[in-house]
Amino acid sequence: MSRPLLLVDSGSGGFSVLDAIRARLPDLSYSYAADYAGCPYGDLDIEQIIMRVLSLVRAAQEQRQHGLIVVACNTASTLMLEHLRDEYAIPVVGVVPAIKPACAAYPGGKVLLLATPQTAHGAYLDHLESQFANGASIDRFASTELVRLAEKSLHRDQQMSAIAVAMAPVSGQRYDAVVLGCTHFPLLRSSLQQVFAGAELIDSSGGIAARVVSLGSGLLEFGADNAFYVTAQLAPPRNFLDRYALPAAQTIYLRNIGQ
Repeated sequence: MSRPLLLVDSGSGGFSVLDAIRARLPDLSYSYAADYAGCPYGDLDIEQIIMRVLSLVRAAQEQRQHGLIVVACNTASTLMLEHLRDEYAIPVVGVVPAIKPACAAYPGGKVLLLATPQTAHGAYLDHLESQFANGASIDRFASTELVRLAEKSLHRDQQMSAIAVAMAPVSGQRYDAVVLGCTHFPLLRSSLQQVFAGAELIDSSGGIAARVVSLGSGLLEFGADNAFYVTAQLAPPRNFLDRYALPAAQTIYLRNIGQ
């Protein structure tokens, strides 16, 4: 039986993944679960992240059953895809920082990975770099402040001065490609392009969308109502709710997440 897609994220970053999926499957039925109470995950320890995401998925599944789960968060994906695959029989898709395509496009070049601390300094990133560096020099820069700025940008204009301050340690360097290793960061694409003029900004949303199309055939539902679940009493980003036809009046607040 076909069912909606479930996307989970620490906040609004998964909207960048949802954009890519809807470009391929415009009539897809989906639920979006945002853990605003725990955002940003880069500030949490591993055990907290695992507990929160497991609780978030369970709570969303209690609201309605889904046909496929997308963990639209790089930090969570590097930690817990197997936890979810052990618990659910449906496909689970994670987000992988786009190191492979970036280094393939610029062999022997200079690449910067922007990510949250758990992703940038984790063993999973070490594994990706050892497999796919292709002779490229890869710098890593970790920031949770950029996640906060991305969330704020959904409620008001992007603050270029604040973004420039957050990126100051790396903004003076030249890169061939900048990998946006957090799904929040494409929300700041125009500002980051100014910071890293001349570099190609690369994220993994297109690859995730292709994976959903491949795995979701026969599993996913089309044309039904969509849902928006949140874990904090915060005003949802109005412009995004309108864009995705997610009525604010139908926002469902999930409680006791991570307990």
